[in-house]
Amino acid sequence: MKQQGFFLIEVLVATTLLAVGVTAALNAIFSSLRATTEARMYTEALFLAQKVMSELEAGATLNDRFVIPRSGDFRENPNFRWIASSEDIDEFWTRRISVTVIWATDARDLYNHDKTQYYRIVTEVPRPRYPEEYKK
Repeated sequence: MKQQGFFLIEVLVATTLLAVGVTAALNAIFSSLRATTEARMYTEALFLAQKVMSELEAGATLNDRFVIPRSGDFRENPNFRWIASSEDIDEFWTRRISVTVIWATDARDLYNHDKTQYYRIVTEVPRPRYPEEYKK
C-alpha cells in the first residue's frame, strides 16, 4: 500500500528543527544589534572625550593658571558625562590631563556604577613658561 501524507512524528521533527533554526537566527540578530549599539556608544564616548580634552589642552597650554574643571555633562548627549583631573609634573614643565567619559544606556543610570561604562584618555601638555621662571 502506498503511503499518503506525513506521519505525525515527521511533522513534529520538522517543526522542532524549524523552531531551533529560527531561534538561533533571531539570537544572532539580537546579538549583532547589541554589539552595534555598544560600538556606537564607545565611538561616541571617544569623540566626546577628544572634544573635552582639546578644550582643556587649549586652556592649559595657553595659561598656566588655568583651572581644569572637575566634571561636566553633554547637553546634546544626556547619557554621557565626563570627569577630568590634572597634575603638574614640575621637573618636565608638563601638566598631565586625564578625561574620563562615563555613559549608561539609560540616562537615569548615569550615576549607578554597576550600569555604566567608561572611556579614559590621558595626555601631557607643556606648561607655559614665563621669563622669570627660566633657569639661568
